[in-house]
Amino acid sequence: MHPLRERECDEVLQNPLLSSPPPDPVKPRPPRERRPRQFKIPPKFFLLTDDFYEKWVNHLKQLQMMQHIVDDHPPELFPDMYLKPRRLNYYARQLEQNMRVNKDLLKKINIIQRTGGFVDCWARPQPNNKHNKLMVKKRQEDMDAVLVQNQYFYNRLLIARSEQPLTKEFDHMWKDTKQKLILGASLPFILFKTEKIDRGIRDPAFDKPMNIYRSKVALDIRVLNGAKIGKVTIELFSDIVPRTCQLFLTLVKGDKRGFAYTGCRIFRIVPELYCRGGDVEKDNGYGCFIPEGEVEPSSPENFDLKHTVPGVVSMVVTSGNEVTGQFNIIFKPLPQLDGKHVVFGRIVAGPAQFLERVSALGLPLGTTTSDLVVHACGAYSRKGQYRAGAPNTRTFPPRRKK
Repeated sequence: MHPLRERECDEVLQNPLLSSPPPDPVKPRPPRERRPRQFKIPPKFFLLTDDFYEKWVNHLKQLQMMQHIVDDHPPELFPDMYLKPRRLNYYARQLEQNMRVNKDLLKKINIIQRTGGFVDCWARPQPNNKHNKLMVKKRQEDMDAVLVQNQYFYNRLLIARSEQPLTKEFDHMWKDTKQKLILGASLPFILFKTEKIDRGIRDPAFDKPMNIYRSKVALDIRVLNGAKIGKVTIELFSDIVPRTCQLFLTLVKGDKRGFAYTGCRIFRIVPELYCRGGDVEKDNGYGCFIPEGEVEPSSPENFDLKHTVPGVVSMVVTSGNEVTGQFNIIFKPLPQLDGKHVVFGRIVAGPAQFLERVSALGLPLGTTTSDLVVHACGAYSRKGQYRAGAPNTRTFPPRRKK
């Protein structure tokens, strides 16, 4: 800038009109007014002395100035922890116990309100020595009961454990999950089309004749330690293949030697084709059940019925013409199984998406993405009464880790 120009600018800036005004003085904050605490004090009764009334008022003031030390906030809700099916029975029992305790408390409160509570009246006769001894004994029994309850709660506190997994358990679960992710990433990606199963197919050969009774059984299929797939009702063609139906009923109810379907896996699932399970011998598809009192496996009865309708249940027959006790459930008509496996029943009731759910858990090579098991099974009587079967108590060979 030119010196003359700079001098003119300095003269303009030095003008007193352009100077900034002084800051406002800081006003002191007014002192905080403390309102006197208002106490709820009842009026003095004319029969009370001044000394007693003063102590009573001081006691009421202390009570009104007390602060609670109990945390009255609601506990934090963990939906994942409370919605686990295997823990619902524990909470149901706990809720029932709380209901019983609440009923007892309500009964005691009702008695106190109706009788007005216990009043020690001077007009009553003085208790004798026997009465005092009985009261002492009663108080001692009450104290012993309270001591037993306290000891029980103390033992429960000593063995209590949080339901939240520990850090070591999380680390172990993460190692297992990491291995599964690495294994899944190393496998080739296979894309297959999933379609809706057609249930409009009907076969007159499966219709029940007049005055013929057919047995019915129920299978509850679930993911191992997981969600419930569904409970289906199967009608057995006992008028066409009675010997095969009797073999299936024996395994549903449970054999004397411990063979039963309850607890067995659905070890093979081919998407949109069929699933297979019920190996009561080895639980991997290589076992063969031999009925009690026989030396060799039974032979197939007949192959009159065909695999023509989704939901048909058939008994597995090996290449050596032996009935193994395993069963198939087909998802679509499969004529390639006709003449190889004995059809002995069909699904007549259950969830609408049962077959789709089971089919979605299979892989193209026949393996399963999750372990599917027969959680429970049972048979219906002629009057419609359901009777659950016994679980499988056989020791299965160790499975190869995935």
